[in-house]
Amino acid sequence: MFKYKKLTLNLVTFFYIVIFIIELFEYLKVNSNIFGVFYLIFNLAIIFLLVPCAYNYKKYYSPARISKLIIIILLGIFASFVLDKITIKIDSSSEYINKIFIFKNVIKSVFYVALAIICILEFKVEKVIKSINTK
Repeated sequence: MFKYKKLTLNLVTFFYIVIFIIELFEYLKVNSNIFGVFYLIFNLAIIFLLVPCAYNYKKYYSPARISKLIIIILLGIFASFVLDKITIKIDSSSEYINKIFIFKNVIKSVFYVALAIICILEFKVEKVIKSINTK
């Protein structure tokens, strides 16, 4: 089970970085927009949290890893589904949103579900470890 969780987390991290680079290139092709700046900043923050989680993954439970995964999921959902509703679209933001729609709403949603599953599995492992230690 450990190898599968670690492999899944590493694959999610790798593909998230690749998609971030694609979105960055799409942003550079479009005229300056406010949504793109905030969206890419949130995604960069997610990458800075996700890379250490994947790199330092060990067999044992880590509360810091679970909290980072929860923060990543919340930031990602905010950036993908809420940020475009609250930013002002007076510039070319809608053009950028249309160009990255599949990445933003479909592919990254699958990543967040995978991270949520990993987080739930980590939490279950933590409960088992606590129940063993209390006996």
